[in-house]
Amino acid sequence: MYSAQGDGCMISDSGVLADKKLIILYFLNKIGMPLTRSQITNVILENNLIDFFTFQHCISELEESGMIKQVIYQKEQCYVPTGSGKNVIEIFDKRISKNTSGIINNYISKNKENLRKEFQVIAKYNKIGEREYIVNLKVIEKELVLADIKLSVVSSKQAKQICEKWKGSSEKIYGQLISSLIN
Repeated sequence: MYSAQGDGCMISDSGVLADKKLIILYFLNKIGMPLTRSQITNVILENNLIDFFTFQHCISELEESGMIKQVIYQKEQCYVPTGSGKNVIEIFDKRISKNTSGIINNYISKNKENLRKEFQVIAKYNKIGEREYIVNLKVIEKELVLADIKLSVVSSKQAKQICEKWKGSSEKIYGQLISSLIN
């Protein structure tokens, strides 16, 4: 809920705002891994936990107050809860409704591995010439780069196909590659 005040807008119910911040802290604490702002936004919006503008306001305030911090993880700007953020959620997690915590816990159990894979399996491509694209494929596990493959292809269609195939089958492809090279 917003109310106009002077030149800007202000969220009028600070108790509701505090509860929304707790939802973000709860999620980040439960997921137990760094996430990009985009990933957090998608989870919050997909599950109708907080509207977009309130979410943006809350995440900024959480960062300003030192409850969450930005870290670089796999060359991405990500968020994690700080020690004080974890303490706050331990003290106030009972303010989060069972329905909301259930939605978050269910989402995490179904999607945590996919979120982790977004950082472990990387597939990108860049156009470098009239008919030349470089596809960069990586598999990363616990900060260790297991595979880093660069391929030159002649079309964006090929580059996209390779990236999609890598994202969906990187474990199998990596296993076949190692097997082919060893045997």
